[in-house]
Amino acid sequence: MPVQIRGPGKIGRSLVRSLGIFKYGNKIYLSFLSRTTQDTFSLAVSDNGFDFELLSTEGVIYSANREKIDLSQTSSYRFSRVDHLFLATFLHKETKVCLPNLAKMNNLLEWEALPTLSGLPCPAIILPEIKSGGEYVAYCAEGSLKIAFSKNLSAWQIQDEPLLSPRSDHYDSGPLTLESVIPTQTGILLLYHSLVDKIPLVGAAIFDRADPDVLLWRSSEPLWKPIPQWQSKEIIHVGTVELSGKIISYWQVADEGIYAITYLLHQNDISIQSKSISLSLNKLKTNPLITPKPENSWEAFTTFNPAAIYEDGRVHILYRAQGHDYVSAVGYANSADGLTITDRHDQPCYIPKEKFEESGRPTKVVAAFMSGGGFGGCEDPRLTRIGDKIYMTYVAFNGYSEPRIALTSISVADFLNHRWFWEKPILISPPGVIDKSAVIFPETINGKYVILHRVFPNILLDFVDSLEFDGTTWLKGEYQIAIRPDHWDSRKIGAGAPPLKTADGWLLIYYSVDERDDRRYKIGAMLLDLTDPRKVLYRANNPILEPNERYENEGFKAGVAYPCGAVIIGETLFVYYGAADTVVCVATAHLPDFLNNLKHSHLAKLEPALIRKIK
Repeated sequence: MPVQIRGPGKIGRSLVRSLGIFKYGNKIYLSFLSRTTQDTFSLAVSDNGFDFELLSTEGVIYSANREKIDLSQTSSYRFSRVDHLFLATFLHKETKVCLPNLAKMNNLLEWEALPTLSGLPCPAIILPEIKSGGEYVAYCAEGSLKIAFSKNLSAWQIQDEPLLSPRSDHYDSGPLTLESVIPTQTGILLLYHSLVDKIPLVGAAIFDRADPDVLLWRSSEPLWKPIPQWQSKEIIHVGTVELSGKIISYWQVADEGIYAITYLLHQNDISIQSKSISLSLNKLKTNPLITPKPENSWEAFTTFNPAAIYEDGRVHILYRAQGHDYVSAVGYANSADGLTITDRHDQPCYIPKEKFEESGRPTKVVAAFMSGGGFGGCEDPRLTRIGDKIYMTYVAFNGYSEPRIALTSISVADFLNHRWFWEKPILISPPGVIDKSAVIFPETINGKYVILHRVFPNILLDFVDSLEFDGTTWLKGEYQIAIRPDHWDSRKIGAGAPPLKTADGWLLIYYSVDERDDRRYKIGAMLLDLTDPRKVLYRANNPILEPNERYENEGFKAGVAYPCGAVIIGETLFVYYGAADTVVCVATAHLPDFLNNLKHSHLAKLEPALIRKIK
């Protein structure tokens, strides 16, 4: 629905350029230039931010010597409430000076110049309600965002160190421009945009109300970006305001008009319980936990990608192992505390025996199917206990056809007594499809077994009546959890460890590769609904673990952190992962804090929409 500026004449055709937008009380004011004059501005008002009523075409901004300013030579308007006045700062194109003007609240059509304004660049916004040490506080931008302080609104002292700078490895790698500053109960919400390839990408940050130079949070992905139809056109940011819990941002599109974009800000999603929200795992200082043993030929080359299950007071770890024949088998170790190996067997607990996982080195290996350098065998096991059985899924690879998911099981009693009487494995994924990373939920849901698996690039989900597959029925991939474009998990994702049941939902530890960083495997987390795991309740906006340690970058494949197992012992979460496709590692977190931070690891749920256009 188009936004109208109601009033005499054809306002839409006469609007040349917006100057800025600001809020006073519960009304939004839009100032703009018309074709008829360059030394007065028009002012329109709205109750809802979309439908405007023209108030006047005779607004004036005076210079220090009481002359009307040529408004066509001004830009970068930002408005602030200061005490009982409004303060507008703007940039004069010829002098390159940031000029301040004040207006009384009972007369928004006359803006009088302040005598001086030193040390404050444009755009700049003065905090309306907050002072620091008795001084006024302003945020300003010159490619980076900085903070400035003043005792009298005229002379400003700007800090040298930026509060926010462009981040080369994020969406906001270009120069930063300040959009709006909105005080909230949890902090100072600051909106900005970063110009990347001439496209403004909107981001957000939160600063401490008591210490406005202390950053509490910063968005890990853009909150909004222009629709594709705009990206070839010049668009200019007009201003951003908060009205009735909504953030409304205004953009002028060349040859079209002004558009109002709404971001719905949910206060429940802004949860800052300390100076920062940290959603991450703590790596064991003595990592790696398991390394290759040269004396054992079957695990002399690599030991990685460990399954884990907590039974009988111990963490039992089944890890993928390769000798120098590059054939994968499964090794066994256990830990009494989850952090140090108590017992490790010199013989594998599971070896490839079937044709679909040939143990002999093939004469022709399809490189596109290789994982971890494997020439065949049993790869990347996962473990789930259901009743008196422990089920193991793994990737079966014969070296020349597509890797597929295999399923076997063993009784709990035999497993705990190290009697490796595994059931004959059977393939459960369809032929001709590369299918990996299968995990089974540890209990049925609504009478169905639930299995996650991965067909590039997404996680697929199936409900099945039985785990007794017959070799002629396959997983179908009926539902999916998809990659997220422009996020850290944009290229491919896969289930890591079998989901862990918590009061907040099924905790799924997963791995991902970023389209912009496709050589590195990172670890993330999400919570799925307990009764309907198709529903993703929460999903981390950042990796919870990245491969930045030496042991994660020195090995068969640098930059890999790949989880296959996770357990909960008391209030501690243990995540077991392969590093550099060479060694086994572990990382931990305090589970209550981890879950709480996962639920509040992002600022807002935004519903961007091209709401209306000002004609």
